[in-house]
Amino acid sequence: MRLRQSPARSTPTAALPVAIALASAVALTACGGQEGEQSEDPNAEAAAQLHDAQPLNVEDVTLLPESSEAGTYSELVTVQYSEEVRASTELDKPECTDAANRWSDLEAVREAPASVAAYEWDRGNVSHILVRLDEGSAAEALAVEPPETCAEYTATYEDGSSSDYGVADLDVPPVGDESRSFSIRVSDDGGENHMYTVMYRNGGLLGTTSVMGPGDAEDYEQMLVDFSEAAIKRQDQML
Repeated sequence: MRLRQSPARSTPTAALPVAIALASAVALTACGGQEGEQSEDPNAEAAAQLHDAQPLNVEDVTLLPESSEAGTYSELVTVQYSEEVRASTELDKPECTDAANRWSDLEAVREAPASVAAYEWDRGNVSHILVRLDEGSAAEALAVEPPETCAEYTATYEDGSSSDYGVADLDVPPVGDESRSFSIRVSDDGGENHMYTVMYRNGGLLGTTSVMGPGDAEDYEQMLVDFSEAAIKRQDQML
């Protein structure tokens, strides 16, 4: 079973804004790469179960198996790549490092089995993270929010280019046992993109659905809810 894949290093320009915004380096751009040694990961079996519980398709959104991976969260190739990108990026507000993703620094999360899945969609990029925790740790992770000062900040990358970011709460219907939603605006010389995210708790499972693209917010917000509800339904069936 192919579970471990690495993000394509040949597309850093497209990946940088996403990596900083999401900071878990969910591969919203093209992925692909080498196989990982699952036998060396003590969480391999649990992570494989999470991988099997990822939705295969939701409406016209379809799973890209070759662009997905599973294993211990901190050992995922996409997570490690994101950390490399962040380390080489300068922010005008240092407190906004991992602004939307501070939950991933919790020890319980970093040591947990996880699955990161990427999906094909003709209107944007869709990704879904699933992490197995206990209910208390899942609730703690969900409660971690960015500082209010991170509503607007600027990131300057190693190559000298920069992007402006804006983080705001997103008003969409709740999903799972509890959830919170937010949007991230990314602006640079190439134009403006938005990422819309729902973080939810389903018992001891922590899920994150993200959609990124230049289209209408209403379409993306609806997909966030539809996808997250479908993901929870499949989790209840498979886990």
